[in-house]
Amino acid sequence: MNKLIVVPASHIDRAWKEGAHHLGDACATSGGEITGDQLKMMLARGERFLVRMDEGDQIVGWAVLSIEQLPNLRALYIYEMWAPNGHFERFFDETKALAEAHGCSALRCAARPAQARLYRSRCGFSPVYETLEVKL
Repeated sequence: MNKLIVVPASHIDRAWKEGAHHLGDACATSGGEITGDQLKMMLARGERFLVRMDEGDQIVGWAVLSIEQLPNLRALYIYEMWAPNGHFERFFDETKALAEAHGCSALRCAARPAQARLYRSRCGFSPVYETLEVKL
């Protein structure tokens, strides 16, 4: 049975020891905007929230989420995810249910091209806009 468990901000240090530290690897592949240590601090301060992916009695992944209330849309935003071996797919329905439980009408994420192709083909994501950058 798959379950998404929301980890309280007070338990981030414990979660880090249980495997959430792997989210630092996800940070490293998502453009270097944030480090794993900075992410841990943001989670501990409650700026974003951590979910644990449980399959039976095993932890198989972690994700960092946030609710974004935009003027015309409330969206659950997936910031970082570490779920090797396709576990993110098996938790997609649970993630959608979590979004709906928080009053969201959309699920969003940012991804590099390889991950974007995977999310499009496996979960039905479609592009909203593209973020571009020029280093100064």
